Amino acid sequence: MAYGYYAVMNDLNFEIHSGEIFLIIGGSGCGKSTLLKHLVGIIPVMNGTIFYGDTDVNCILESENVARKFGILYQSSALWGDLTVGENVALPLEYHTQLSQREIKDLVSFKLSLVGLSGCEDRYPFELSGGMKKRAGLARAMVLDPEFLFFDEPSAGLDPLTSKRLDDLILEIRDCFGTTIVIVTHELASIFAVGDRAIYLDANTKTALDMGAPEWLLHHGNRQVRQFLSRGENNG
Repeated sequence: MAYGYYAVMNDLNFEIHSGEIFLIIGGSGCGKSTLLKHLVGIIPVMNGTIFYGDTDVNCILESENVARKFGILYQSSALWGDLTVGENVALPLEYHTQLSQREIKDLVSFKLSLVGLSGCEDRYPFELSGGMKKRAGLARAMVLDPEFLFFDEPSAGLDPLTSKRLDDLILEIRDCFGTTIVIVTHELASIFAVGDRAIYLDANTKTALDMGAPEWLLHHGNRQVRQFLSRGENNG
């Protein structure tokens, strides 16, 4: 992973299992969001290959099925301010399907109901709270039933109770649909609440220091990772 001649991360080698919630964690500026952008092909890797099964990510990007493969929830939710919530969620369906307007409307209503936003189709983003914007962004990300969902700091800017509701929703989506979910986060509560496994990126060594289940990392992982997960209280 690099920007020009500046290396962000080296020697990353890991697998994400089907149907798991995989976390990318680490301190500020270590390259968490950059790694996520590499995984979905927004930024090409300087060296190496990213595979989905036996398929190179670049082959997926060149196909017509990329929108059905990946769903992305950005940190800011990235909703179009001049479109209603329903219109925001409908966009992927209008661009990537041949569904009728009635079918699109029904699907939008269904996806919004899944994230607890029934009846919000005609509201605009500025009328929503931070947590509601996140859920609207999530509805749009999953409207095409992608195999993989990618979240960039989904709990950023949310109060603890709203963050917990979002964590519960993420778990429900994985359990109900078997979606593979990759999350960039530094929120400790979310790390332990939803993560099956996590990879820890370190800005100083420019590589991954450890990987495993959050509880295992807390008690048996690399010393720096243990301190990160215990807010520095674990000095052993």
